[in-house]
Amino acid sequence: MKTVIKPPVAILGFGVEGQYALDFLKTQKISDITICDENESVEIPKNAKSQLGSKAFKDLKAFRTIIRSPGVHYRLPGILEARKAGCTVTSMTELTLEQAANRMTAITGSNGKTTTVAMLDKILTAHYKGKIIVGGNDRTPVLQEAIKRPNELILMEVSSFQFADIKMSPHIAAVLNITPNHLDWHENLEEYANAKSNLIAHQSYLDWCILNRNDENSSRLGKKTPGKIFWLGTDEGNDWATWKGDKLVAKFEDKEATILSKKDITIKTHPDNILCAIAVSLIHRVTPTLIKEQLAKFVGAEHRLEFVKEVEGVKFYNDSACTTPESTKVAINEFPEGKLILLLGGSSKNADFSFLAHDIIEHRVRPYLYGKEGPRIQEAIKAEDEYYPIMMLDESDDFPAIVIRALEMAQPGDNIVLSPACASFDMFKNAKDRGKQFKEIVKNLD
Repeated sequence: MKTVIKPPVAILGFGVEGQYALDFLKTQKISDITICDENESVEIPKNAKSQLGSKAFKDLKAFRTIIRSPGVHYRLPGILEARKAGCTVTSMTELTLEQAANRMTAITGSNGKTTTVAMLDKILTAHYKGKIIVGGNDRTPVLQEAIKRPNELILMEVSSFQFADIKMSPHIAAVLNITPNHLDWHENLEEYANAKSNLIAHQSYLDWCILNRNDENSSRLGKKTPGKIFWLGTDEGNDWATWKGDKLVAKFEDKEATILSKKDITIKTHPDNILCAIAVSLIHRVTPTLIKEQLAKFVGAEHRLEFVKEVEGVKFYNDSACTTPESTKVAINEFPEGKLILLLGGSSKNADFSFLAHDIIEHRVRPYLYGKEGPRIQEAIKAEDEYYPIMMLDESDDFPAIVIRALEMAQPGDNIVLSPACASFDMFKNAKDRGKQFKEIVKNLD
């Protein structure tokens, strides 16, 4: 049953998704709108009411409909009280599912979802000759496009924030991996995993669920969906895709075939991301020839191991979207041992850096630490090996100087990679801002 939006309406959080929610409400001829945001300096459009600061998400019972942005926790006391009082609480993601769950493909995971969606964007756009809607998470919300283009399929990148409280699932859903992440928002790993599992929990036997045998937590979700399972990283089951040596082999609808080889892939990315892109493509009936053709043209996603420039024999890569230790581990494995300088640090997500410290030492990475989490990362490395050399613990907030100092300490043949393993909010607006500033600094180096 579709949500009926009745005024007065509150929009909780006025970032990108909140702004799109306001635009959507205007198309529905709804004018009694209040924007609620803890940021007192947020710019409020004309003709919109506001409730800002520490009381932004309190006293919500006066609203008949509440649209929650992903970053606003669904268990805030004000939201729970509003639900109890009979208010409708929804989101742009939930409204989109109500319109188009049967034509939606959604990709989630702690790491790799953006690159996977970018690969699929290229493949499916070619397959459907441009008639596909792509959005979600860091991309734009797709609700209005879903309404305007009712016959087109939808590809979305989604987060745990978006699905934590939703009771619907898309027709095709993939869970790449579940590792500790956003523990500043979720109570613990179990609650985080439950939010991810919500993506598949409400499927029917006609739907598709793509799960990863290479990831323990993704693999466990096989018990939580009634949908058909397409397995990654194994050759067991009815439908699967896995690497066998340098060959990617898949079985779909009783047909087994080699889809491509590693030499067909030109970008740096985790092999599981490619497996997922293949699985989704096969479910969409894309031919192996078209898959190979489009992946050969794929140059990578912005802020994901993105090559920037070579300076004095030193190559710079922008991996700013890497906000977890797990995704930094992927970066470490993409570069020669002893030839990697990692720019590590930022604001906290309550991450555990212990296993990352192990990988840093094992691969002889030279860590350049900065930001609020720099000292915690140093502690983790020293706990693993008291004598392991830290390249620098830089406690300044001068990011251009940090990049320049890293170059001064590098040797020809080195790779300097901004792969922070942390959020960005101590020095930047967001991870995109961090990546853009990094690229601008590097491009201006002689």
